Amino acid sequence: MGPERTKYCDLCQQDIKPRGYTTHRKACEKKAKKQRQNQHFVDSIRRDTAGPSNPRRTAGDHTDTMSRQGGQCNTSPGTWNDLDDVEYHEPPSFLDTDIPERVDPMFQVDDIKCEYHPSSRIAPEVHAFNEFKRRPTPLASSAPPNKRPWALFKSRLEFEIAELALEACLNNDQTDRLIKFCNRCASQQEKFTFQNHKDIHKRWDAISHRTTGFTQDVISWAADLLCNPRLFPHMVFDAQRFSKFDGKTFVHFVDEPFTADAFWNVQSQLPPGGKPLAFVLYADKTRLSSFGTARGYPVVACLANLPVDICNGQGVGSGYVVGWLPIVKEDRDHAGKPSWVNFKNTVWHESFLKILSSLASKSHMGQWFECPDNIQRWFFPIILILSADYEEQCVISLIRGIKCLWPCPVCLVPHDELLNILKCYPPRMSTHSQEVLKAAWAKATAKEKEEKLKEYGLRDVINAFSTMMYTDVHDALLWDQLHFNVGLYHDHLWAELQKIIVSLGQAKVAQMDKKSVSFPRWRNLKHLAQVMNISFADGSVYEDISKMVVYAAHEILTEDDCPVGYLLLRCIRLFLELDAYAALEVHTTETISAGQHAVQAFSTYLQQYIDKSTDESDKNWNFPKLHMCVHIFDNIEAKGATRNYNTKPNEKMHGSLKDSYLLHTNFRDVAPQILRINHWQVTAESIRRHISDLDEYESRGSEDSDDPEDSGDVDDLVSLDDADLPHVKLGSRQAVQTFELIKDTHKEDAAFTNFRVKLNDFLTNFLLAIQLPLPGGKRVQLRASDKITECRFLKVNYESMVDWRQRTNYLRCSPKFFNTARFNCVFIQTKDKVIFGCLLFLFECVVGDITLSLALIHPFDAPTGVQLRKDKHLNIYRVRARPRAQAEFFSVRSIICGALLVPDGSTDYLVIDTVDTNMFLRVKELHLEAGHPIRV
Repeated sequence: MGPERTKYCDLCQQDIKPRGYTTHRKACEKKAKKQRQNQHFVDSIRRDTAGPSNPRRTAGDHTDTMSRQGGQCNTSPGTWNDLDDVEYHEPPSFLDTDIPERVDPMFQVDDIKCEYHPSSRIAPEVHAFNEFKRRPTPLASSAPPNKRPWALFKSRLEFEIAELALEACLNNDQTDRLIKFCNRCASQQEKFTFQNHKDIHKRWDAISHRTTGFTQDVISWAADLLCNPRLFPHMVFDAQRFSKFDGKTFVHFVDEPFTADAFWNVQSQLPPGGKPLAFVLYADKTRLSSFGTARGYPVVACLANLPVDICNGQGVGSGYVVGWLPIVKEDRDHAGKPSWVNFKNTVWHESFLKILSSLASKSHMGQWFECPDNIQRWFFPIILILSADYEEQCVISLIRGIKCLWPCPVCLVPHDELLNILKCYPPRMSTHSQEVLKAAWAKATAKEKEEKLKEYGLRDVINAFSTMMYTDVHDALLWDQLHFNVGLYHDHLWAELQKIIVSLGQAKVAQMDKKSVSFPRWRNLKHLAQVMNISFADGSVYEDISKMVVYAAHEILTEDDCPVGYLLLRCIRLFLELDAYAALEVHTTETISAGQHAVQAFSTYLQQYIDKSTDESDKNWNFPKLHMCVHIFDNIEAKGATRNYNTKPNEKMHGSLKDSYLLHTNFRDVAPQILRINHWQVTAESIRRHISDLDEYESRGSEDSDDPEDSGDVDDLVSLDDADLPHVKLGSRQAVQTFELIKDTHKEDAAFTNFRVKLNDFLTNFLLAIQLPLPGGKRVQLRASDKITECRFLKVNYESMVDWRQRTNYLRCSPKFFNTARFNCVFIQTKDKVIFGCLLFLFECVVGDITLSLALIHPFDAPTGVQLRKDKHLNIYRVRARPRAQAEFFSVRSIICGALLVPDGSTDYLVIDTVDTNMFLRVKELHLEAGHPIRV
C-alpha cells in the first residue's frame, strides 16, 4: 500500500494522488476494456487458423460471418432473404486495435491491419505484408466466365475497334474511315503488312520524298506547288486589274493580291518577261501547351499567286511551315539593355536569313522554270506580304517599339501623334532605313551611333529582308484585323464600356448580361452568357461580342442618363462600321472611299469621348494599333482585301502544331518532332488527293452518262458558283400532319387562326400569278383531312452583295432545336419591296400533281414612324411587326436570305447588320432607300 496521501490503482498497479484518482480510474477502466477486446480479437484469429486445412486465413475471406456469431443466415449466391427473419448479433466495437504487450505475439513485422467502418459489420483483419492486397481476392466459382463479355458488339474485334476510336477521341468522320479500312482488310482484296507503329514510321519516312519536307530551301517548296497539276491552273503570274460595270461606267475593284497595285508595280520593275513569284510569310510565337512553358516560333509561307480561298484554306496550297525560329531565353542580368535587345533581334534576323537564302539570290537574277503547261517562265521571288501582329512587326522592321520616337513600322508618325488618325505621314522605306544604319556606323563613338539610330527609331542590326530584291520590308507590313480587334476593341473600347456599365450599378450589369443571353442564335456566332465578366478570351470571342454590344447596351447607356457612355457607344458603332468596311472580301472605289470616311468619323467621335472622359478614365489612347487605322485602305489598294494578310488563318495552324506537341512528342527537343509530323501530314494530304483523283477517274470510267457535265473537270480546291443549284431547299421533314392536327397543335397561336382557309386563298392566287392551272379549274379547296409535311430546316443559296458569289444560309424553324426554340428571320422579296419576317412554319403541300414549298411568316413591315434620334446616332435599322394574327403565306422562293434581328420591346425589332459583310451592305442599301442619313 502506498502512503496515506495516495490511492492505489489495482488496474495499473500505480499509486495515484487522491485529487486525480477518479479521472485516472476511469481512464484505466477504459483501457482495460480495450485490452479485453483486443484479446478477444487475437483469440478469434487463433481459432480461425488452428485447423490444419486452413493454416492462414486469406484477405477478404468473410464467409459465414453471421452464422459464426449465432445468426441463421444460410444463403446461396443469387438469392435474396428477408432480413427481418434473420437473428443477427452486433459484433463488438473495436475502437483501439493496439495489441497489448502481454499477448503472446503471433504477428510479424510489416503485417497489415485493416479496420472497416462499424456500419460495414466486418471485423478487423490482419494480413501478412507479402500477402496483403488492396483489391479483394476473386471469389472461387464453379460457373465459367462470360465467353462473350463484349455482348451487344457482334465480335471482340468490333468492340476493340470501337474502344480504340473512343480512346483516340476520333470524330464521326474519322471513325467512319477506320471502319471502312477494317472492312477492306476483311475483304482481303488488298495486302496489309503493317505489324506495329515502327512500320508506319518507316513507310512515312520512305515516301516523304514526294513532297518537300521542312527545309530552308523555300524555293523548292514553291517548285512543288508550281508542278502540282491541280494547283497550277489557279496560279496567276501577271498582275490584273478588274472593273465591274454599274450601268454607267466600269467600277474598279480589288480582291486578290494580284489585282492590287503592289503586284502591278513590282512586275513593272522586272525585266521584260519576268514574272513575280510572290510570297506571303507569317511568323509569330505561340505556346505549345496551355499550362506549360514550351513555346514554338513557326514561320508559315504561302504563294500570293494562288487565290486566297486556297491560301487560307486547308490542304495543298495553303500555309506551310517553312521555318522554326529560335526563341532567346531572357537573361535577368541583361534584360532591357539595348545591347541585349539588339542581340535578340540579331538572332532573329540571322535565323530568318537562312530561310530567305534560297530566295535572295534568285530575286536578283530570276529563275527559269518549266511549268506543267510546258512553258518556260522567268520567275523573280518577292516578299509581297509579311503577316504579323504589331510586336512581331517591330522585330521584322527593326524599329524600337512603342516607346520610340517613331513607333510605326510603316510610316514616320511621331510618338505623340498616334492618336491623330486624320493625318498621314511620310512612309518608311527600306532604302532610307539602310542609309540611316550606314550613317550611324560612320559615327566616331558608340554614343553618337546610338543617338543617330534613335532619331529614326531603328536598331543597330542588319535587316534580313535587305537581301531581297524588289522587296521593301516596311511596305510588306500591313494592318492586321485580328489583332486590331483585340488591341483596340478589347483592351480599350470594351474595357471602357465594362467600366462605365459597372459604375451604373449591379442592376445595369445584370441587364447587360440578360440582353446578351437573350440574343437570338445565329450560325457561327457564339452565344455568350455573362459577357460583363469576360476579361480574357481569344480574339474571336471579342469579335462576336462586338457584333452584339450596341444592340445589347443601347437601352442601358442613354443620351440623357449617361452621356459619356452614350458617346462611347457611338464610337463603338463607328468602330464596327470601320471594321465591316475593312473586312469586305471585294473592294470597289466606292467602298474604299466609304471606308476612309468611316476612319475619319471614328477618329472624330473618339477624340470627343477622350476629351469628355479625361477626368473619369486613365486609359492611354495614344498607341500604335489605333494609329494603324490610317493605313487600312492604303493597304487594301496596294495588296487587296484584308483577308489576304489577316493572321487568323495562320494562327489556326498553331492548333495542329500544339496537337503534334501534345500527342506526338516526348516533350524534349520538340521542334524536329513537330516538323516531322507536320511533314507527314502534308504528305498524307498529297497522297489522299491523288487517291481522290484516282477514285474519281475510275468512277467516271465505270459509269455511263449522257450528261456532258459528268465528263467535265471537277475542281474541289475553290468553291465555284453553280447557277443550277436550287435557291432554297427544305429539310428536317417531320411526319405528315392533317390540317385538323395542325389546328389542334397551334390553337393557342394567333398566327395559325384559319390556317387552312387562308392557305386555300393564298394557293388560288399564287397558282394564278405563276400561271399554273387550278386543280379542276376551280379555286383550291383543301380539306381538314388533307395532309402536309412540316419541315424545320431551310437552306438558302443567295448571291452575296460583297463579292457576287454564292453564299449559303442555314436557317431553322423549329420549336425545339437543341432543346431551344429557334425561328430564324429572313429577307423577303415582295412585289413592291424587300421586307423582313420571322419564319413560323415551313411545309410542303401537294396541290393536284404539284408539290409546293411554302412558309408561314410573321411580316415585320408595319410603319415605324419617324426615325428615332438614337437610331440615327447608332445607325440602327428598326422594323416593326404586324399583329401576329396577320401572318402570311409565302413561297420559300420569295426568301432572299437569312437575317438576324433582335427584339426591342413588344413589336419592334432591330436588324443586326454587323453579323457579316453581306448583311452590312444589304442594310446599308435599305437605309439609303428609306432616306435615313448614314452617320459615317
